[in-house]
Amino acid sequence: MITTCKLDKTFGPVGSVAGIILFASGVVLVWFSSSALINILLGAFLGFTFSSTEIDFDLKKVRHSDVLFGLIKTGKWMDVKPDMKIGILKSRKTWRTYSRGNRELESPVEDHRLVLFTKAGKMRIPLKKFASAEEAGNDLADWCRRLNIQKL
Repeated sequence: MITTCKLDKTFGPVGSVAGIILFASGVVLVWFSSSALINILLGAFLGFTFSSTEIDFDLKKVRHSDVLFGLIKTGKWMDVKPDMKIGILKSRKTWRTYSRGNRELESPVEDHRLVLFTKAGKMRIPLKKFASAEEAGNDLADWCRRLNIQKL
C-alpha cells in the first residue's frame, strides 16, 4: 500500500496565490488571445507545484518528490534499510513578502515532521507533516512498526 503525504507548496503561500491568479487570468483571456497560454502554463507551475513524499510500506521504499503542475511526480525511490531510523523534527519556516510601500510582511509557519535518518544520524527524507508534536508522536510508533525500523 502506497501512502502519499503532501508537505509544502514549492513557491510558498504568496507564490501559490499569485500562480492561481495568473492561471485564472490566462483561462479567461484565452478566448481573446492565444498568448494567454503562457499565463496558463506559468500560473499552473507556480500555483499547483508542491513537494510530497510517497511511502510504500509493503516494499519498504520511500520517494521524496516535487509534483510539477500538481500532476507530474519527480524523484527516485529509495529503499528503507533496517539500520535507518525515524525521528521527529520541529520545522520553522518564515515566508517573507514586500508590499508596494516597501513594508516587510512575514508569515511564520511552524510544524513537526517525521523524518527518515541514515545510520549515521543524518537527515535523509521528511516523511509527513503534523501540526503538533503530540500528533507526530502518536504516528511515530506506528510508522516504525510498519517500516520495521527503530525510533531515533
